[in-house]
Amino acid sequence: MTATTDWVHSPELQHFGSSRAGEAGDAVDGAVPRLVIEPTEPAHMAAALAWVTRERLATVVRGRGTKLGWGRPPSRVDVVLSTTRLRGGVVHRHGDLTATVQAGVTLADLNRQLATQGQWLPLDTAFDAATIGGLVATNDAGPLRHRYGTPRDLLIGITLALTDGTVVKAGGHVVKNVAGYDLAKLISGSFGTLAAIVDATFKLLPIPRSSQTVVAEYADSDLLAKDVATLACSQLEPVAFDVHVLAGELAGAPRCAIAARFATSPEATTIQTSAARALLHGDNQVLTDAAEAAWWAEQVRRPWALPGTVVRLGWMPAALPEVLALVGDLRRSTGGPVELTGRVALGAGLLRLAAEDAAAAVAIEQLRASHRLVTNITVLRQSRVMKRTVDPWGPAGSTATVLASLKRTFDPAGILNAGRGPI
Repeated sequence: MTATTDWVHSPELQHFGSSRAGEAGDAVDGAVPRLVIEPTEPAHMAAALAWVTRERLATVVRGRGTKLGWGRPPSRVDVVLSTTRLRGGVVHRHGDLTATVQAGVTLADLNRQLATQGQWLPLDTAFDAATIGGLVATNDAGPLRHRYGTPRDLLIGITLALTDGTVVKAGGHVVKNVAGYDLAKLISGSFGTLAAIVDATFKLLPIPRSSQTVVAEYADSDLLAKDVATLACSQLEPVAFDVHVLAGELAGAPRCAIAARFATSPEATTIQTSAARALLHGDNQVLTDAAEAAWWAEQVRRPWALPGTVVRLGWMPAALPEVLALVGDLRRSTGGPVELTGRVALGAGLLRLAAEDAAAAVAIEQLRASHRLVTNITVLRQSRVMKRTVDPWGPAGSTATVLASLKRTFDPAGILNAGRGPI
């Protein structure tokens, strides 16, 4: 294998854009890369991928690094391929309600630019510095998922740099585009294990003219579950419908709450908000403007702002009462607060376990054993010590053979994402 100093000074690096030796601040879950390459053009990214493949270098594609702790710990990271310099101008086709944006642009910057034309990409994330490439690679989504879906649902086209050094495009620039294999959806949620995202094209929506949120608090989780079912079965159409449940004492936090956000015309928003309040039995209030924005920002960030293990999970919406009971069981078994934050009508959320590693590991095992109630148990945040015994992705499922075949097709050298998973 080539020596580290040879990589840093290799003549080939001039074809990849900017490059430098890795530093402590570039560490991927504790592993410091030997080299950081920062391509400035798609061709640079593709050439760099071809080179690391030939050299058999364990490589991680990184945006702003907001989710580098997700996944298995790497045994080594030779190269970090950064997308931060891939942030050229956004191609906004406001008449078609679409935009093409390079991978290194942050969601916040993108929506600021789209807002000048009264449009937005309706995604939310807990991480202010999250890039478009990172959002697609992890399929990260927040409360707006209730109405608008995840990045996978809003993608209509994508450009990728492959490990053989080619740049490929899939999809198109208009919403009505069904030709060919949907490569964009395959790459969404692949965590950088198959290819490097260069740019993505999304369908957009007009920014709603009005927004109001009803927040209802409960002392009884059974009553909360009944109100969730009532609201979900009604004719009301919230853009976000979330639950927050805390089992355990924590100052300043309600034990149980649901929130429904309505965003459309001023008249329709007011009508739906009033109708929602009439259906709810919990103590409720209406939030608007800055108070509303602050509540949702806290809802999105809360699992990450406090210490503990964070687990992503899914459930059948109708099984919410049993899921809430399970949260209580975990509280008793771990001895620490357990907090559920999620999209209540979709059955998807995050569970924060504020417990020691040993107790949290037992709780995760308990969750994975409850596969008839909760599914897709993925540990997004855990200590490096805990990762030695608890696989973030869990046991291989029935799709393992197919995923392994895809990995061999896109990354035959097996160098992408340095074994961090999920493929």
